[in-house]
Amino acid sequence: MKSLPALSPAEQALMDLIWSHQPVSVADLLARVNATRREPVTRNTLQTQLTRLEAKGWLKRDESDRVRLYRAAVAENRGRGKVLAELKQRLFGGSGLSLVRCLVEEGGLDDAEIKELNELIESHRKGGKS
Repeated sequence: MKSLPALSPAEQALMDLIWSHQPVSVADLLARVNATRREPVTRNTLQTQLTRLEAKGWLKRDESDRVRLYRAAVAENRGRGKVLAELKQRLFGGSGLSLVRCLVEEGGLDDAEIKELNELIESHRKGGKS
């Protein structure tokens, strides 16, 4: 499996939108990106980011129709797993336990999420999959 380059925070935000709304045109993506921004991103800036993501292997461009469409070249769970693995290594020395401990102790998980985490752990103990 090809190794993917790391994503910047802006690239990660774009990938989140693309995973949620693919295939997506540049115009649609620009509207979605700017919907929550005080200072809008220009079309040229967005196109530059998309070109970089495509060069990095994160995106595919489809020009078979009149409108250029983008879709993820990487499945969402694989992409998020890569980002999480980098974060875990960089911030927690590769320790999954330290990462989860931080989430639990710093209030990053609510009671329902902790219950779900406990169920996931129990399922793994019994040899099940999530």
